[in-house]
Amino acid sequence: GLPHGWEKKFDGKMNGFIYINHVTGETRTSPPTHGSSGTGPAPVQISAREQGSCKPGWRYAFNFCYYISAFADIQSHSGAQAACKTQGGELFWPQFVFESFFLKKTLNKVKISTHFFWTNGEKHSGKWDWGTGHPAFSNPKWSAGQPDGSGTCLAVYAHTGFLDDQPCETQYNYVCKTKP
Repeated sequence: GLPHGWEKKFDGKMNGFIYINHVTGETRTSPPTHGSSGTGPAPVQISAREQGSCKPGWRYAFNFCYYISAFADIQSHSGAQAACKTQGGELFWPQFVFESFFLKKTLNKVKISTHFFWTNGEKHSGKWDWGTGHPAFSNPKWSAGQPDGSGTCLAVYAHTGFLDDQPCETQYNYVCKTKP
């Protein structure tokens, strides 16, 4: 594992991996060796007010319940979908633009180990969608330069709340969503 704040990302222009520190903004071509990632911070307790009418471990907001995977619980896109189904929900899909920004704010205190979290969004036949039974994919808030064609699954960049296309097999933290 990399020290907290670092991400290993494939750079197609260099045809190799780069390492990005999302805390300091540093980019390098060799892995950082200082410090150790350990097991990560302890889970943040969810207050009764935050839990609302949701089951334990879930947070209530916007008439939905949200489950944020544990620091070390990272999955591929399909693995995250299966994990959410096991939890009684489905992978996050935004009904409102501001949901991603609520999650960004929440993740500032919860701490996940990856810099992205999976959404239910995927590209099918050249078009992005949130899956059957969800609102149409309209007015997406993309990160600068995205989508860049690097993947067919959608993740949210946790530091900004904006969308980014990513390879589906990459392992990230995930957020599940369900009705209370």
